[in-house]
Amino acid sequence: MRCPRCGYEIKGRALFCPNCGYRLEQDAQAPRQQPPAEPLAAMEEKPKRRGCSLSLAVLLIAGLVMVLIAGLGVAAVYYGLADRAKVERQAAEEHYQKGLTHLEKGELELAIAEFEVALQLNPKLKQAEVKLLEAKQKLAARPTATPMLQKETKAAYLEKLRQAHQQGDWAEVFDIADRLLALDPTYHRDEVDQILFDAFYQNGLQLVEQDRMKEAVRLFDRALALQPDNTQVAHSKHLATLYMTAMGYWGADWAKAIENLETLYRLAPKYKDVLQRLYGAHLNYGDDLAKEGRWCEAAEEYGRAVKLMPDTPPELASKHQQALARCKEAPTIPSEGATRQPQATPGPTVPSGTFYGRLVERKPLKEGQMFIRGKVLDKNGKGIPGVRVKIQAWDWSAVAVTDGEGQYAFDGLGNPVTYTLSLPDLPCLPFEVLGVWGKLTWVDFQQAK
Repeated sequence: MRCPRCGYEIKGRALFCPNCGYRLEQDAQAPRQQPPAEPLAAMEEKPKRRGCSLSLAVLLIAGLVMVLIAGLGVAAVYYGLADRAKVERQAAEEHYQKGLTHLEKGELELAIAEFEVALQLNPKLKQAEVKLLEAKQKLAARPTATPMLQKETKAAYLEKLRQAHQQGDWAEVFDIADRLLALDPTYHRDEVDQILFDAFYQNGLQLVEQDRMKEAVRLFDRALALQPDNTQVAHSKHLATLYMTAMGYWGADWAKAIENLETLYRLAPKYKDVLQRLYGAHLNYGDDLAKEGRWCEAAEEYGRAVKLMPDTPPELASKHQQALARCKEAPTIPSEGATRQPQATPGPTVPSGTFYGRLVERKPLKEGQMFIRGKVLDKNGKGIPGVRVKIQAWDWSAVAVTDGEGQYAFDGLGNPVTYTLSLPDLPCLPFEVLGVWGKLTWVDFQQAK
């Protein structure tokens, strides 16, 4: 600062001017004093202390959370082990009870096995330990089977087998025969096999009456394994197989169902309800064809149903007459706007031996699906296996080979366009067919006579 009187520059703090002796406090205001600044070390120390306090709090909370999680984990393990122990105790009790049942029946080996499992699950189950010892003692005391005892046992089994056969108790026959064969596969084997054969066949016939066709066919097979040349059993198996196959197609493919039922009806007209089934299949198939506008084919199915039932129901007669009338009025047109494709027909323009295509039918599929299938048939209408069938649309093409029945398939087609079908390796007239969404289009190639 400078002295107000003489202008001398005063360095530091002073009460009087060193140059002129002027009293500085009286005329000059001392500069406003600021509170003393804290040392830098002190300033830095305070935030650190606050930060340490915050970190300690976070660590403390985290520690509490970890303790809580650990506690919950310990509790979960504890209760989980408790539940598992409870389940194991229950399972041990079940095996113990099974062991008691086997012990009462004298089935000592099975009883021992059950008691041992029970003790593995619950080592504290003292009663299982006691019964295990009892079963082992009884097994040790059991006399070894002598040849004489074995002979007596086999004779007893054979007598029981004969009685069960006479009573028609087929389940008992199978059980005793299994025991006897396990004891001695050669003991009176011819008689045992004859009893088993008869049991398989008779039990199969019973299952047929109960509509348990698959089980019946299995028993017929077992009977044929004993007597392969038995025509009676083979015939019964064939009839049951036809009926079972027809029922498998029922409601899904009426043509296939009718094919099997007609064969069955020709072989055995009184077999179960084959007449009613065949009548119903023709009627239902006719209804489906009528819904698709295929009136001529519907009339044929209704007509076949009429022939099966002499007393034609009025409703069927009405359907038949309506289908005949509609068939005469206009050509059959597939449903949902699908135009029926022109078909090559055998005549002067189709040389003998040449294959020509024909649209057989369209069947509904799931939405978004489109299939084209069919068969390649010889002059007698028999399927020809191993024939290449080509399908083409614009620059795309694919080839399928017919199976053992002469059938080919192009499934999963992606465009509802007109496809050209042909047989590259055989004399053939190409056939054009429209692919329709949600439809299975069936096209056969027939060899002209």
